[in-house]
Parts: sequence; C-alpha cells; structure tokens
Amino acid sequence: MKGAEFDAIAVLISSREPTKSAARRVLVDGVTPADAAREFSLLPQSVSNTLRRFRNAENTILAAYLPK
Repeated sequence: MKGAEFDAIAVLISSREPTKSAARRVLVDGVTPADAAREFSLLPQSVSNTLRRFRNAENTILAAYLPK
C-alpha cells in the first residue's frame, strides 16, 4: 500500500495513534506486525485488529471502484 492510500483509509476509519503508526509500518514500510507492535509498545492483538480494519476498508474501496 502506498502512503497516500494509507492516509486516506486512516481518515475514513478514524484510526488513532499509536496503532495507526504501527499499521503504517506494516502496510507501507513492510515491517512485520510483531516488530511494529514492539516498536510502539503495543500488544500484537492491537496491531492485528488495526490491520484488519485497514484491510477491510481497502477491500471495500477496491470492490466499489474496480471493474467486475
């Protein structure tokens, strides 16, 4: 995912810190969820939940705009 895409989705789902930054590290920068959780002193489950929200939103947007 590109940074601009991430930023747009973050606004749409009202993502908050620090889980938003951890999700960015995974989805944009390519680090592992476990590493992002450690970097931001979060529980792995918190990062996982946030990643799921981002991916669900991305899938909804893509389904609406991509031809079938």
